[in-house]
Amino acid sequence: MDENEFQSTTEQKRSTRMADLIFKHRMFLVIRVLVMIAIVAVLVSVFWVQQKKHVFTDYEVKNSYMRTGSSSSTTVLLEDCILSYNHDGANCMDAQGKILWNQAFEMQNPILAQCEKTIAIGDYDGNKIYVAGTSGPIGSIATNLPIKSIAVSETGVVAAVLDDHTITWIYLFDSKGNVIAYFKTIISQSGYPIAVSISPNGTLVMVSYLQAVGNQIKSGVAFFNFGEVGKNEIDNYVSGYDYTNTLVPYVQFMTNSLAFAVADNRLMFYTGEQKPVSKAEVLLDAEVQSVFYDSQHVALVTYDPTGTGKYLMTVYNSDGSVALKKVFDLDYKNILLNGDNIYVYTESQCLIYSLSGIEKFAGTLNLDISMIIPGRYVSSMTVVGVNTIAEVRLR
Repeated sequence: MDENEFQSTTEQKRSTRMADLIFKHRMFLVIRVLVMIAIVAVLVSVFWVQQKKHVFTDYEVKNSYMRTGSSSSTTVLLEDCILSYNHDGANCMDAQGKILWNQAFEMQNPILAQCEKTIAIGDYDGNKIYVAGTSGPIGSIATNLPIKSIAVSETGVVAAVLDDHTITWIYLFDSKGNVIAYFKTIISQSGYPIAVSISPNGTLVMVSYLQAVGNQIKSGVAFFNFGEVGKNEIDNYVSGYDYTNTLVPYVQFMTNSLAFAVADNRLMFYTGEQKPVSKAEVLLDAEVQSVFYDSQHVALVTYDPTGTGKYLMTVYNSDGSVALKKVFDLDYKNILLNGDNIYVYTESQCLIYSLSGIEKFAGTLNLDISMIIPGRYVSSMTVVGVNTIAEVRLR
């Protein structure tokens, strides 16, 4: 082997050795990153398991803020903001009490419709509707007939039931007051619309009708599509179901493709983004006192038929199966479904249940509770009162 060949071989060995060292170093880095990710994943999993199983017995107020409120106002959660309204107007503030916007109006009997971060406030038996979101007022709508019911989509489309004696109109408006569509219902033919809901994207409208047929009553749940699919249908009607000897006073979209209705004797789920069909029915053996929902569950509160407690809360999955049954005695002001947890509260007391049935917290808060805003974890929440806002940590 001559000198040139020897040098070439030496260089090749050196390059190979260097490549091996670089590869081993990179593999070491990759393995170290993977190990760190695995450790973090384990720690996060342990934290979540502890959060789910941990039971809290006390609390502390971490921060408190002043709030300009009124005992005559109704307070609701608008995404992560605080909305208050009464006869004279509405205002929205953040969780530290900072006013984000105000809307003045005069209404005899304000009614609220909400979809995610969008709200509509209408004057029952009046002629005005205001549309707003977390960022501020969006627009207003004037009607030429008395308002009986309203619903709003996340996009700001408003469905309004308007009374014209023997004829009832259902109008769709955009948030600026422009008419998108309308259709009429004649009481002697299809019945009287007693409940209305609109899908978050503003495409589907769900209406419950009540009609007297001889000595019996009949309810109908109808779906109208105001998108491309419904254009060629008469009055945009795409599907519907009739229920004899049944009253259906509550209808609601949960998502763009999932809706439910509550009757005096059953709970009904419907699915479909264009032409909804019946998905599940659950027969009820007790009178429903209250209805609460999120995008995946419906909670019905009845009096406890066993007498073990005062109330029975049954939480249903969207397929009609039971996710949770819980008996409690608290004369609740509101119930909030938030992820895996359910908040039941009065003006001073709070119960928190997990969907797995664990009672996470039960106690009296030395605070005025108008509304509760859940935190990122079950151990934290914001308690909104008439004059104060408190950041609370459970322990």
